[in-house]
Amino acid sequence: MPIQPGPYGPPPGYMPFPAPYPPEMQVPMELSSLEEPEFESLTNTESSHWRGDFKWIFGILTALLIFLTLTCAGLYRVTGPGAASKVMTPLITNATQVKQFVKDNYQDLRSRARKSKTARIYVPDIGVSVSIQGSVISSSSADDLAGKVITEAQRQIYQQGYKQSLPMKTAQGAGEERAKATDVTILSKMNKSPHSSLFWPIIIFGVLALAFGVLMLVFSRGWGKALSVGLAIIAGALAGSLWLRIGNQFLWKAGAAGTFKPVANQALRTMGSMAVVYFDIALAAGAVVLLVGVIGAVIARKKRERVTPFTDLKRPEEAVVGGPPVEPGMNGIPDDQDSFFLE
Repeated sequence: MPIQPGPYGPPPGYMPFPAPYPPEMQVPMELSSLEEPEFESLTNTESSHWRGDFKWIFGILTALLIFLTLTCAGLYRVTGPGAASKVMTPLITNATQVKQFVKDNYQDLRSRARKSKTARIYVPDIGVSVSIQGSVISSSSADDLAGKVITEAQRQIYQQGYKQSLPMKTAQGAGEERAKATDVTILSKMNKSPHSSLFWPIIIFGVLALAFGVLMLVFSRGWGKALSVGLAIIAGALAGSLWLRIGNQFLWKAGAAGTFKPVANQALRTMGSMAVVYFDIALAAGAVVLLVGVIGAVIARKKRERVTPFTDLKRPEEAVVGGPPVEPGMNGIPDDQDSFFLE
């Protein structure tokens, strides 16, 4: 009888069993801490580059605007009424002939004051229109009267501006000529007009520094924001502070020879000592912010359990050698402890 083809299938008694598949690999709990800025910086290297570039660009612009703001603020303080008097009074006293002319005309002024103590008497030859009441002239010595005339001349120059009308002393040599020009420039700039015009630059530069500082913070992360702000403030204030201190210590020395150079140095030292206050305050504020950022970053790093990526993971070949564990009875061989092969 011919063999009829029958359906193909497993032989009798064959028990199919599912092939064991490797279980899905679970993420260890230790790696959960990797979902942090440090791990993101490793996986997002390309994006961190342009963030860092923009942070530096806006940081440099912020530092420059801070420097301009502090410079304008320093000049604003120096050209104020009280500060200008401290600068201009010694300059008029020592660089001009006002004091000498008042002493030369002192006797004539006193004789005119005796005739009318209530009248105001004009002081001649000093380049500005100054009048003193007769009773004041009669009760003042020559030096006292000269001081009062210089104070009134300084007040008028501050209110109306300097028109180069004061009688200046004679300069000897090229160095003295340059110092004389410096004295005249200081007198020309010490009035209420430059003082008023400096207000809006302070506001504009300050607002721009704040705007670029905010953009710098946008591209900073974590405690790096405090670090960026502190460094920007320090960078903006350090150059001005160093320059003014170097000038006071080495450039504008006291006791220089000549007539105009000591006067110019004294005026520049006075101006520098008043302007440097703003730079020092900014340096102190920047140092405090920087210190806070450093301390915060250190504390945050200490609290965070840092795990070096992929260090504690098993090697692939060690994880799959021999395959996954197979439960008894699942490999096709019965789990028979009393097999006849052992009898």
